[in-house]
Amino acid sequence: MKWNKFHLDTAKNLPLYQLLADQLRQWILTGVLAPGEKLPGSRELQKLLHLSAVTIENGLNILTKEQFLLRRPRCGTFVAETLPGMATGMLEPPGCIYAVLSNLKGLVGSYWWIIVSGLEQQLRKAGYRLCIHQHEADSPLPEELLHYKDCIGLLLCGYNSRRLAEKAKAANIPVVLIGGLDEEDSGDVDFDMVMHNDRERAMISMAHLLDLGHRRIAVVTAPPHSQFAARQKQGVMDAVATYGLTGETITFFQPEGLEYEDGVAVGYEIFCRRNRPTAVYAGNDFLAYGIIAAAEKLGLSTGRDFSIIGCGGINVCGIPLKPVLTTTVSKPEESVRIAVEKLLRQIQEPGRPNSTTVVRVDAICYGETTRIYRQESASGAILVDSDRLIAVP
Repeated sequence: MKWNKFHLDTAKNLPLYQLLADQLRQWILTGVLAPGEKLPGSRELQKLLHLSAVTIENGLNILTKEQFLLRRPRCGTFVAETLPGMATGMLEPPGCIYAVLSNLKGLVGSYWWIIVSGLEQQLRKAGYRLCIHQHEADSPLPEELLHYKDCIGLLLCGYNSRRLAEKAKAANIPVVLIGGLDEEDSGDVDFDMVMHNDRERAMISMAHLLDLGHRRIAVVTAPPHSQFAARQKQGVMDAVATYGLTGETITFFQPEGLEYEDGVAVGYEIFCRRNRPTAVYAGNDFLAYGIIAAAEKLGLSTGRDFSIIGCGGINVCGIPLKPVLTTTVSKPEESVRIAVEKLLRQIQEPGRPNSTTVVRVDAICYGETTRIYRQESASGAILVDSDRLIAVP
């Protein structure tokens, strides 16, 4: 029930009845409380909100005078059908949470589109607006956001700037990071953060390819010098060390981005080598499908001529792509839930210690793109002692 999520911003130096009126007004303006909706009775509100009868009465009276609420004798208190200012368009907008999308080219159908959509829904329920700002790597940091009067907090999404996060903290603006930093060596981090277990996921994926018998593996991850790419590399090398192999098993490729087009470009580089890999670990699913497209243009067949595993498990526009990719599935909805909880806690309880929450993914979603490899038999066109590997069902 929505009333269980009702919190007063006690950090503001205002009477409780005024805080109650402000929060209810925010809910009405953002649609959490719909026009004509009946509020719980005074006694029920006292129990739900842990406030006195006098506080409840004074708060409701403020909104009644402002014409946000209508009190009907023996019937109860209702949200006004027509809000004050609606006719003149002079409503005061609710406070804004700015989501800064850092170094992210595309949103449609991707992990980040699900993140943004989820943030908008969750914050609207909490009585805030979500405002989007896209920031590219070669553009100045959007530090002006920190000086906007309507800025209640920041959500940094993607490959995030430590400098912007530190400036927000210095300005006492609540800030939460979804994803890692845009630097490989992050050092000590004192921010509220939400991220997946990128290192462990990469290790699990790499172990899967090694279990299938692959010993020439291309590893493709990006963006360069990001915390995300660094952790994926660490996970790959963890798997190699676990199997007692050397780094010669792996060839690293690092395109500028994680988009489909980046995958196509690096795919040609991978498969036009003299001793081409028999398997590929791709840092995300868009990269993986770009690599598959390049391989097909070169006459190679996924599964038969090489195996490939992705990361993310996000379908484009909800439509499963072909071939069905072996991957590890991300949990964007869980990331949204945790990030919003962290941000609201900062707003309501300034000074709380920061923490990093890791969303764990520990299973592979098997598709059609990874298969066992073995040496060809002597009866084939390849010599018995050839080190070429082929895929078999």
